[in-house]
Amino acid sequence: MKRFQFRLESVLRIRRFEFDRARTQLARLEEERARREAVVRGEADRLARGRSLLEAEVQQGADGETIALRHDAVTAGRYRVAQAERAVEEMLEPIAAARRRLHHARARVRSLERLEEEAAARHHREGLAAEQAELEELALSRIALEQASARRRERIEGEAER
Repeated sequence: MKRFQFRLESVLRIRRFEFDRARTQLARLEEERARREAVVRGEADRLARGRSLLEAEVQQGADGETIALRHDAVTAGRYRVAQAERAVEEMLEPIAAARRRLHHARARVRSLERLEEEAAARHHREGLAAEQAELEELALSRIALEQASARRRERIEGEAER
């Protein structure tokens, strides 16, 4: 029986490459989003510390210049947190698009893999059918030989009796 060869193997290889590339791209985007979320957390922590220091200085009666500087720092911290949150939000659409590309690439690979499985199963069935036909042909040949041999024996025995 011939070895099975999927005629669309090169196409399947390309589809798998595209799938791997889409998966890698999504992973990079997710990693960048996680990095940006860490920046948000860091800035939020700094803002919380700045607020608590401002409240403490106000309660302790610090001079107006120190309070004004601390207030400016808190205001700048709020701006940095908002900016970092926008940076995270900017990642949502590219990540969604990358997920769609990955889903599409996965579907294309699966469809070709199903075709390959069906072709392999068909090849296997054809091989079994060919093997069965060969066995039947051998069996018929053997029967024919046995019948010819039996006729020869009968003829020889018939000639020997005469």
